[in-house]
Amino acid sequence: MKRALLAVVLASTGIACGAESKVVRVYDGRVVEGAYVPPEAYAFYLRGALAAEKGDLRGALAAYEEALGEDDEDPEVWTRVGDVRCRLDPKDTKADDAIGRALKIDATYAPAHAARAACLSARGKQAEAAEAAKQASAYDPSNVDVEALVVRTAKPNAQLRERTIALTLAHGERIAAWEALVHWGRSHADAELLARGLEGLVRISPTRSPEVERGALELLGQGYGAYARRVAGAIADVPQDDGGYGPRDATVARLAVDDAVIGGDQARVERRAVRAHVALAEVAARALLLDRRDLSLRLAQEVTRADPRSSGAQMVLAALATRPQEASLPASAAEPAPEACALVLADAIASTSRPEVARAWLSRMQRTPMPAHDPVVSALAVDLAARGVLSPDELNIEHRIELAARNREAPPPIASLPPGAVDAKHAFLFHVLTNPSSKEAQALYARLAPAVDRDALVGFAVARVLLGKDSTDWTDVRRAIAAAPSHPLLLAVAVELAKRMGKADELPPARARLLAVARTAAERALATE
Repeated sequence: MKRALLAVVLASTGIACGAESKVVRVYDGRVVEGAYVPPEAYAFYLRGALAAEKGDLRGALAAYEEALGEDDEDPEVWTRVGDVRCRLDPKDTKADDAIGRALKIDATYAPAHAARAACLSARGKQAEAAEAAKQASAYDPSNVDVEALVVRTAKPNAQLRERTIALTLAHGERIAAWEALVHWGRSHADAELLARGLEGLVRISPTRSPEVERGALELLGQGYGAYARRVAGAIADVPQDDGGYGPRDATVARLAVDDAVIGGDQARVERRAVRAHVALAEVAARALLLDRRDLSLRLAQEVTRADPRSSGAQMVLAALATRPQEASLPASAAEPAPEACALVLADAIASTSRPEVARAWLSRMQRTPMPAHDPVVSALAVDLAARGVLSPDELNIEHRIELAARNREAPPPIASLPPGAVDAKHAFLFHVLTNPSSKEAQALYARLAPAVDRDALVGFAVARVLLGKDSTDWTDVRRAIAAAPSHPLLLAVAVELAKRMGKADELPPARARLLAVARTAAERALATE
């Protein structure tokens, strides 16, 4: 757009020379000389560019074709026509005609080669697309958009991965560079680069926040919680003056807060909590669940100083006590308390008293529901259900799938659920509990196995697939167990693995470790059989 506007200014001021009526233009910061183009053609061109920017491809096509009516010797307009036609319908042969016309006018015109590459890629002709992108890069090696297209179409290798990273280092101010990194990360199951690309994208283009939030949830659902928190934090930290508005999705908002909590920076925690609209009382509970007790105490005390009636903060303070006494527990609340606050206190009561006492107290409390996919509070909710403090009916579908795994029983059905109700790792868990050799389980295994030591649920699901295959390579299973040495699902796997391998010396300690965290009858049976 800026390139085209500057060209209009230069053309209209009559900067031309010679009988051939040459005109100076600026393309992507480079001064070039070309044939004079009538202002009317530029007007239609700009109208088309504005329409394309808004997503109105048919309006853009109509305007570009009007521009051709004024001047049909400009390779850029022909390129735009071909590009838009292909985006509207990759099978449209008129797209090839338009791009071909552009290249007939100027065989070295890099954007035309790039448009041809994009069109071939849309048709699934990756080898031809890669060759066209390579040609575009040869004619214009400094063009970031062309270089990004090379990344999208070339065969993956370590050198291309580094080239993609280098693109963001050299052109970190360009959206195309970060889009290329996101594309690489997503298409090559490279969670690290996907996260880095999403972080960079939201920093330079805050209006892309909804897309970046979906990327954070995608990472979380694939078992990369740390990367998801990092991306969520980047969304929360974009200054409002730069167009940032903080996370909109409730789960992403909490991921951003959790990232700051783990870092231990109270000022950042409070700033993100305000930006993400997460109550500080809930943040105090989350800090307790993330083993940041000092931070949890400071936050809860800060809330009670500001609002002595905050039942959520009172619950967190009671949970932090050595032995919460029933007489000191919040008996009622003027308004519902955050679920996290109520559950941390229920956990403390159940741990120091009896599950039925915690269940009775919890049943009297009004609670705001936790958001979907919340990894921190979800784990506690499932554990409380396994201990009989929470009713299974109070759990969402993902929690019930986890509880089924701990009970070693069939999970609830998911076929009729709307898209997004179950994330990838819970779908994986569902299928391995139902039939670990099914095509669905195998497809999710191929996709999620790299996160085997990043997420306990993924680790358990991978282990179930390998146990079902009678595998002899248990490296991934042992990595998963080592990464989460106190998770009941993986401790159950450790017992099964010791039995499968006939490791008589490993079996007793494996059973002892499982028994220490066993909450369900199935877990206790496996630990004591």
